[in-house]
Amino acid sequence: MMTTFSAALTTSPSLAAAGRPFGLTMNLEPMPWTQLRNIAAAQALIAASGREDIGILVDALHFWRAGESLAALSSLPAHHLNYMQLCDGAAQRPESEQELIRQARSARNVPGEGGLDLHGLMSALPATLPVSLEVPLDGEQGALPPLQRAQLLFDAAQPYLRACA
Repeated sequence: MMTTFSAALTTSPSLAAAGRPFGLTMNLEPMPWTQLRNIAAAQALIAASGREDIGILVDALHFWRAGESLAALSSLPAHHLNYMQLCDGAAQRPESEQELIRQARSARNVPGEGGLDLHGLMSALPATLPVSLEVPLDGEQGALPPLQRAQLLFDAAQPYLRACA
C-alpha cells in the first residue's frame, strides 16, 4: 500500500510538469492536521521530487497552528515561496484536531482582530510574494454586501502589506 508521502511524491512531479507550459506553479499548502503538517514536510517532498518548480503556499493560520517559527522561512530557497494567504486567528492553538479544522475552515479572523504575529510573518516573507486574504466572514460582517466585505478586508490588510513595502 502506498503511503500518502509516496503517493504525493508520485503525482507531484507530473502535476508540476503539466502546469509548466501554462506558467503555472504547483504549490504545497502545509496544514497541521494532514500528512503535510509543516514547512519541513513540504521541503522534504520538494527535495524528494527532484523538482525546482514546486513551491510552498504559506497560510498564516496553518503556519502558526503548526508551531512554526519564522526561522523555518529563512531556511527556504526564495523560489520555493510562491504564495501567501493572510488572515488572523486566536493566538492559542486549539487542543483538539476537530477544533483546529473547524477554525481553519470557518473561524478565521480579519487581519488585526486576532492574536497571530502577522507583522513578524509578513516581514519574514519576500516583499514581492503574492498575497491573498482567506477570511470567510459570518455574522454581521458576512451579511455585508460583497464590495463592503472586500473593502473591510482590504483596509484591514494594509498595515501588514505596507510593512513589507
